[in-house]
Amino acid sequence: MEKILLICLALMHVFFNASTSIASSQEIELPECIVMTHCVKENWEVSDVEESFKKAVELVSKTPRTRIVEKNETFIHAEAKTKWRRYTDDLLIKSLPKKGIIQVRSESRLGVGDNGVNQKRIDKLSYRLMTK
Repeated sequence: MEKILLICLALMHVFFNASTSIASSQEIELPECIVMTHCVKENWEVSDVEESFKKAVELVSKTPRTRIVEKNETFIHAEAKTKWRRYTDDLLIKSLPKKGIIQVRSESRLGVGDNGVNQKRIDKLSYRLMTK
């Protein structure tokens, strides 16, 4: 049983690391959420994708308990620590200029549920982006 658990954890690690590097490619979209109870993915239609992406990166860099761990001109991967218990969640933001959207994905690394933390994170970022 322990071997099966270790194999599953290793496969999840490989899949997740592959998905972030794939997402950093120019026009490839962010991966879909597999476990919907602890992952949220949204597409934001914006008038100026490049400017909105820059603002989003700036907002994420100023967000408490959040640090950007990977960044290029169209993609960021940030790690966000939850307020309670300091769990690490992954926040991915991808600009897709040809589609006129910014994709945002927030997912908990542990557990099956997130008590709405990922949706709240995306909602707050969206609000801050639209009101700044």
